[in-house]
Amino acid sequence: MSSVERLARAYEAAWNAADMTALAALNAPQVHWVNVVGMHWQGFDDVARAHEIFCQSMFKDAPIRLEAIESEVALPGGARVAVIGWAMAAFEAPDGRAFPATRSRMTLVLVPRGDDLAIAHGANINIDPLAEPHDPIRAG
Repeated sequence: MSSVERLARAYEAAWNAADMTALAALNAPQVHWVNVVGMHWQGFDDVARAHEIFCQSMFKDAPIRLEAIESEVALPGGARVAVIGWAMAAFEAPDGRAFPATRSRMTLVLVPRGDDLAIAHGANINIDPLAEPHDPIRAG
């Protein structure tokens, strides 16, 4: 198992156990995060706090499932960029809107930390199922 897959499996396990301490431990101190609705959190404390708040509320009963490590690119100094496919259960947003189960792609910039990797930057984008068949690269 690659170091990227180990990190993704640890992320999945922490999220599904609602263990925000374990989830935060995957982050580098200088982590930045852009969520699926464009919120931008900067720094370890803010990223950890935002995940904790949302995972205790709207994502409380919304497990995720790792679908695939779609790509992994080595960068200088042992850093990596990875694109990871996820499936997420349905959930209700803080404003009361109900969201059906969805799929997303998460892009991570990962930096070396000992024998493992830590998240320096994350961005998660929902996959639009109506647009997906029209991808000019992947469409039939």
